[in-house]
Amino acid sequence: MKPIFFDLDGTLIDSKLDIANSVNSALKHFNLLPIKNEKIYEFVGTGVKQLLIDCLTLQNKMDVFDDFFDYFLNYYYNHLLDNTVLYDGVEDVLNNLYKKYELFIVTNKSEVFAYKVVEGLNIGDYFKDIVGGDTYKNKKPHPEQILQLAKRYKLNIDNSMLVGDSESDIMAAKSANLKIAWASYGFRNKNILQHYDVDFIIKKPKDILDIVDF
Repeated sequence: MKPIFFDLDGTLIDSKLDIANSVNSALKHFNLLPIKNEKIYEFVGTGVKQLLIDCLTLQNKMDVFDDFFDYFLNYYYNHLLDNTVLYDGVEDVLNNLYKKYELFIVTNKSEVFAYKVVEGLNIGDYFKDIVGGDTYKNKKPHPEQILQLAKRYKLNIDNSMLVGDSESDIMAAKSANLKIAWASYGFRNKNILQHYDVDFIIKKPKDILDIVDF
């Protein structure tokens, strides 16, 4: 069966409010000014460490990073399903696809968070494997996560596809010679298409079903 790789945040799940709330909880704990949710959303997609670096850099407070990082990890782990939901239509899409394709999640979200969210939203059975941003040495935009999955499961990824919403997804797909289906409903806006070419643009998850025979 042909493999299909999915990003998680901004592609399968709308998790941005829980991420923003966790960042602002950490900022409040360290007596720092809150950051508008929309600004935090711009930082999502490069992994938790870079997210927090970006947020603390805004306030020139990198000196508290280690303690800030620990607080965020603990808080987010306990609140990552407060508001996070599947995008409308995702479960129907996965239910259709997993019978004919091998499905994988390739996310820059820390592995422990990714597994907890996937299991909490009851979609774990659709995926053959999940790799997080800390599973291997490199995360997206590096193609290592994809290539390691291909090696482990002896996948033929020629003409395969990655579905994602960020620049990291686009670059990782191109580096691994995958087609890229860009989720326009995700966290990024269409401005990124000024800098990157994509193979498909999907306006809602169900659009994936129209391009699976790519």
